[in-house]
Amino acid sequence: MVELLIVLAVVAVLVVLAAPGFRTALIKQQVGSTINALVADLQTARTLAISRGRLVGVVAANGNWLDGWQIQPDSAPATAGYTTAGGAPLRQHEALDAEFSVAADRGGALGSVVFAQDGGVYDTASNGRASTDTTFSMCKPARGQAQAMTLVVHASGQMQSYRDSSVSGATCS
Repeated sequence: MVELLIVLAVVAVLVVLAAPGFRTALIKQQVGSTINALVADLQTARTLAISRGRLVGVVAANGNWLDGWQIQPDSAPATAGYTTAGGAPLRQHEALDAEFSVAADRGGALGSVVFAQDGGVYDTASNGRASTDTTFSMCKPARGQAQAMTLVVHASGQMQSYRDSSVSGATCS
């Protein structure tokens, strides 16, 4: 009986020591899977733009990436520019955990990434081809070390993601 209590005490100590590392690994996995979901939707939008021969975008829900996003084709392809008015989304991604921090930037905050018929990124401000890359920064705080990833969507439409080691501390600031 004493041996059982000693074994239980040792197991309890090991669990207490391993729990913080497990939480960090879990958060790292959550950030990675969320970036992968965004990459998949961006690649789907790019493929649809090429195959349909029209603009297709990934649009932040309510203008906020934390609220999720949707794949949205141009609802008025006969007119110049990209519009989603009256169009139905092809796919939606649910809202993210409120602890996440997400930002999209191409020289300023960005609420959508639109792909042109050639697969390149379309700039809705100039109604032409984007000349700079779009950068998504995604982070979730963890005890001791925030977990962050960056996704770069090049003007050509190619994408790459990587773990962002420049985030320090327990917050995503």
